[in-house]
Amino acid sequence: MGTSEERQWVGIDVSQAKLDVALRPAERYWQVANDELGWQSLLTDLQAITVALVVVESTGGMERGVVQVLQRHEIAVAVINPKRARDFSKASGRLAKTDRIDASMLAHFGEALQPLPKPLASEHQEALADLVHRRSQVIEMLNSEQRRRHSARNRTAQADIDVHIDWLKQRVKALDAELDQLRQADEARQQRYEWLTSVPGVGRVVATTLLALLPELGQLSSKRLASLVGVAPFNFDSGKLRGKRHIVGGRALVRSTLYMAALVAIQHNPVIIAFYQRLLSAGKPKKVALIACAHKLLGILNALVTKGQSWRDSNDTEPTQTATPATRG
Repeated sequence: MGTSEERQWVGIDVSQAKLDVALRPAERYWQVANDELGWQSLLTDLQAITVALVVVESTGGMERGVVQVLQRHEIAVAVINPKRARDFSKASGRLAKTDRIDASMLAHFGEALQPLPKPLASEHQEALADLVHRRSQVIEMLNSEQRRRHSARNRTAQADIDVHIDWLKQRVKALDAELDQLRQADEARQQRYEWLTSVPGVGRVVATTLLALLPELGQLSSKRLASLVGVAPFNFDSGKLRGKRHIVGGRALVRSTLYMAALVAIQHNPVIIAFYQRLLSAGKPKKVALIACAHKLLGILNALVTKGQSWRDSNDTEPTQTATPATRG
């Protein structure tokens, strides 16, 4: 791919209407529209050079179109958490902020840190992810309406909220049915689903979320996977100071889903129950212990998918990387 001998790191700042593109070390900048014509124009430009990696921020889905086009033409793309980009920009001394500066910073980020490229998702995978995100949005709306219902005093307002709550509950059921149908249409994905749900504490929502939003499951080490999700503890030490370990970044919906699974697992999963009790006996706060349990549960799930085994068939339900208690940070 490409004709230039020098590899270029590409940063793309994504907005709703346009894409700002920067090359490093060539220091070239240009803009294209964030639509199909713009994506094809960008593809043509990038195919004329040797691309080491394209780096974009996760922008709530606005980046999805260009990422898919580039990946389908075998151009590696890393989609990073915006917080990582902001922290890198501050550390690099970039205080000004423009779209061009942001694109240049992302190219520098790629060259300096070389993040993992995002796996190419099939149309089936993208559809599953869309429905999982939509289900999460509807659940959020449902929870908001239920809180409003609790504080409403006017009967007309209460009745109106009740109608909306009933409708939202029906939408959740409909989305669950669509997710089941879509998942079952893929034999390999359905097999992974059965391995995941064989683990006590892991139900339909948890397993489907992992299949949709964590395609790296079974492909990476448990340590790298935990960092990717955001349940890996990071040191906070300096000199003689030994600070608390914290978890940062990651995929928020996957992390919160694993946390909820850990709440169930500490009551029904013998391995997680023993681990949780051991942490509490060592004086760890409950929240710290729960996060560590989420980390451990992810390691177990990763091991089962890697080996192609269910919980019942596996003699080794312990992940190779054990969790170190961490606090939310």
